[in-house]
Amino acid sequence: MNIETIEVIQNDFLIAAIVLGVLALVLLFRIVKGPHIIDRVLAADCIEVTSGFIMVIFGCVMNDSLYVDLGLVLALLGFIGTVLISKYLEGKL
Repeated sequence: MNIETIEVIQNDFLIAAIVLGVLALVLLFRIVKGPHIIDRVLAADCIEVTSGFIMVIFGCVMNDSLYVDLGLVLALLGFIGTVLISKYLEGKL
């Protein structure tokens, strides 16, 4: 790949990360104003997954696999946390 193509790909990744960041900010509204606790839990889980995606995108742009690994671990821990909170709210934990 030539340098111009790499710069275009990096710009696309940057735009995607900005869009995901804005969506995470919108989800903060759902955490604050959620009508039920389940809505708040799901919004928090979406923010965790979105921040994991942002870390993966940043790792791809910077060509550093550490951020990709951390993003995947963050998304996995967010999922596990959501399952545990759901079990607790359901009364099975």
